[in-house]
Amino acid sequence: MHPLSLILLLATTPDAAPPPMHLTIDMRAQADAADPVTACVASRLAPFVSPYGIQQAWPVMTHWPRKFLQVPGILLSDMGDIADGYQHSLHIDVDARAVYVVEQGGFAGTTKMYGPLPLSHCAGAPATPPVP
Repeated sequence: MHPLSLILLLATTPDAAPPPMHLTIDMRAQADAADPVTACVASRLAPFVSPYGIQQAWPVMTHWPRKFLQVPGILLSDMGDIADGYQHSLHIDVDARAVYVVEQGGFAGTTKMYGPLPLSHCAGAPATPPVP
């Protein structure tokens, strides 16, 4: 996981120019701090995603769940330093106890959605509701 990095150049007088400031924003860490379920799911799935793509036999969806069509996911991994790499985002449906991973990238700019994957049994995740 490579955090998002920004380089800020500060405007100053020519005789006292400070070096550029390097600011690092770890978007996944921000999401993890806010939601323990997301943190748990992200840590469980992180070893299976990389800039080279997903190498697991996860089911590929032909139609996305409607509730996730216009919602950006939580960044799980980015392209790194690979020109044709992939980035992965995470969508969690706690009510359905399902997880979806969206893979985007490559030279052709493909997008795939993997899932539904089972929601990890993490601390903070609600228990499966009883069957009436």
